[in-house]
Amino acid sequence: MDELDRLLAETMRDAEDHAPSDSGLLGSVHDRSRRYHRRRIVTGAAAVAVLAVAVPVGTVVANRSDPVTPVAPIASVSPAASALTSGWTAPTFPYTLPATGGMRKPVASIAAGNPSAFFEATELRDHADITVTVSNREPSFTSPATEVHRQVRGHSGTLRTVDVQPAKQLNLTWKESANRWIQLATDDTYTPSQVVALADALTPATIAVSPPFALDFSPAGLLTDTVSASRMTFRAPSATPGTAALTTVLRHRQQLKTVNQKIQGYDAQLDRRAGAVVLSIDVTDWNATLVITVSDAFTISDAELITFAAGVRVLNRSNPE
Repeated sequence: MDELDRLLAETMRDAEDHAPSDSGLLGSVHDRSRRYHRRRIVTGAAAVAVLAVAVPVGTVVANRSDPVTPVAPIASVSPAASALTSGWTAPTFPYTLPATGGMRKPVASIAAGNPSAFFEATELRDHADITVTVSNREPSFTSPATEVHRQVRGHSGTLRTVDVQPAKQLNLTWKESANRWIQLATDDTYTPSQVVALADALTPATIAVSPPFALDFSPAGLLTDTVSASRMTFRAPSATPGTAALTTVLRHRQQLKTVNQKIQGYDAQLDRRAGAVVLSIDVTDWNATLVITVSDAFTISDAELITFAAGVRVLNRSNPE
């Protein structure tokens, strides 16, 4: 063996001493796989429970910092009529779980009028992502599952177990009060008894929904219906949850067919379609298109619509769809 062969052999033996064991390496792969799976579970939790309404597609709010990239500088304009009102008040989620190591603080969103909170797990051996959703009607489910009755918070609840790989999905649902249903969704990192214990540990809180945009103006007389990482929608108080009179969505960049407006220096297209007016803004800072759609259910002038658009500022937590 010459000197080069000797050095190579010593290097390989040294690397062998520091290499992970087969079981340790496999465990790391399994942990990563379970992590991605749990994220998919909580992202799709609203799709599992169908609350007898059409829930707009959305994504879980991204954990990015709050500084903003403006669609436009804050416009020093006032609503020309009653179609707009100043500012926007975020809906709130009414519960929280006790703070614990291995879990992030909750992030709240709302879909079709139903607020939810996402508790992200950072430690994956003893914790899993949890989504808690509040609604004013009993959820219904379409996926096959095993159901057992459990006492939770002094009420009769139902624990559903969906047998999927690599982790079973657990959903505990109960009627908290006359007009309030709660569901807690997670996976089988927790035992059924631990899931019930988590539900029992919920305490009153006021967690503001995290919006993708800051709004200088809101549509007057409309309720906030959906807030996700990419959209904010508003509906009339008498309208079915999940329907929208005004929708603001940040989409992946789309080519404008024509430019007939300027919104604080950005190219924009104002287009009238069947039953709706659509204002599309080329947000070059984000390589995205901000699309504002107003249905016939809400009356707003072109000038007011442009005023509304000029007051929309994209937050860094947003995520184009």
